[in-house]
Amino acid sequence: MSDGFTIGAAGAASTLFDCPSCGETIDSNADVCRYCGTKVDPVTALAAAKEMSRVNQACSDASYMKSSAWAIGVFFLVRLMPIVSGIGTVGFFGLLVGIPIWAMVWWFRYGRIKSVDPDFVQARKRVAACGFVVAGLFIIFVALTVVLAGMRSGRP
Repeated sequence: MSDGFTIGAAGAASTLFDCPSCGETIDSNADVCRYCGTKVDPVTALAAAKEMSRVNQACSDASYMKSSAWAIGVFFLVRLMPIVSGIGTVGFFGLLVGIPIWAMVWWFRYGRIKSVDPDFVQARKRVAACGFVVAGLFIIFVALTVVLAGMRSGRP
């Protein structure tokens, strides 16, 4: 079930996992690996499938976060257009505040996962970059707003 920070079909538990012997993806309901013939322990297989599902969800969330971070630029430009500037303003500020929060929630949920999956390793980097870059943009935007407001009022 999605909770607002997790995108996708997280409610449906996957039964797929990587065979510990050959590394091929198989179903945890199988008695033996169809690729190498290794016997599958149902309890271990189900735990591995659950962990694989968490890794996949973490990668998916990180990908959506990256796309959302790119959308900040689009919303910033939409803010400058007549008629739709309100939509741009809401989107810009919503993402500017929301993405750092989303990144912290992601780290709270998935940061302790120990995986060498290259996609997950990339997802960790992607989330860290999105969180820090957008938080930095927020700080810069607030600082510029304060400076410009001071200049308009005649204060140095």
